Amino acid sequence: THHDQSILYTGACKDKTQNVGQRHAVNYLSLHQNKILRQFRGHSDTVTDISMSPVDDTFLTSSADRTVRLWDLKQAGSLASMDMPRSGNGKVMDPNGCPCTAFDSTGLVFGISAPLDADAGNLIHLYDARNYSGGAFAEMKVETSSLLNAIQNKVSRPDISSNLSKAKWTSMRFNKSGKQILVTTESGLVVMVDGYDGIVTNVFLTEGGEMGGIGDTIANHGTGPSAACFSSDDQTILCGNENGTISCYDAARGELVKRLRGHVERVGCLATNPKYAQISSACTNIALWLW
Repeated sequence: THHDQSILYTGACKDKTQNVGQRHAVNYLSLHQNKILRQFRGHSDTVTDISMSPVDDTFLTSSADRTVRLWDLKQAGSLASMDMPRSGNGKVMDPNGCPCTAFDSTGLVFGISAPLDADAGNLIHLYDARNYSGGAFAEMKVETSSLLNAIQNKVSRPDISSNLSKAKWTSMRFNKSGKQILVTTESGLVVMVDGYDGIVTNVFLTEGGEMGGIGDTIANHGTGPSAACFSSDDQTILCGNENGTISCYDAARGELVKRLRGHVERVGCLATNPKYAQISSACTNIALWLW
C-alpha cells in the first residue's frame, strides 16, 4: 500500500470451518502492530493477483472465480465486481480461464485480460478508472498465432513453441509510459505487447530449464509462473530464471545486456522501485534481495 508499514496479502486457506468468503479474503495487515486491520471478502475462489493504484487507496484483485473486483482500503465491501471480458465480435471465452488485471502508472486506466476458448488467444480490455461502469473503452486481441510466430524466432522445436504460445497468462503489468504491457505466463514465457493495438512486440523465455537452454522443456515442466517487470525508466525488462539468475533485456531491441547472479533457485518474484534504480527479487529462500 502507500503506507510503508501496511501490506495487502492473500493466500490459500485450507480451514474448512471458515466460509468461502473468509477463505479467499484479502487481508490488510499492519506490520507495525502485527494486526489485520481489515479483511476484504467477496471472491469465491483463490485470489490470483493484486494491483494497487499508484495514486490512491483503491486496488484491484483477480480471482479464479473469473471475476475482477475493485476495492478501497477504507471500506470492507468491494466498489465494483467485473466479469471476465467478452469479445465484442462474439468470440467464446475459455470456461476454465482466469482473468489478470493491473493499473497503469497514472492510476487513470486499468486493464483486464481473459483467455479465449480453444486456445485462440487472449483479450485485453482497458477501462477508465473514473468511469469503469461505462464498460471498456478499448479492446485488444492477442492471437495465439501471432505469439507462435514470435516464439518460433527463438525456439527451434515446434512442440515447445506450440505449447508456449498456449500458456496461461498469470499477470500483466504496464510500463511507466503505458505504451507497453508485459505479460507473464505459467510456462516460462514473458510477452511484451503494444499497449495501443495488442501487437506482440517481443517475447522472452526463461533460462535454465531441465535441459539447460532457453525455453527447453519449460512448456511441459515449468516449476512455476514466470516473473518479470519493467525497470523504472522503461529501458530494461527483467526476467527471473529457473537457474536463479535474472536476465536484463534491452526493451527496445530485445537483446540480453546483463545477468544478475545470486539466487540459488528459480526467481519467482521481481519488482522495481518506481522512483529509483532499485530492484527487489526473491526465490524459494526466505530472503529478499535488493539490487
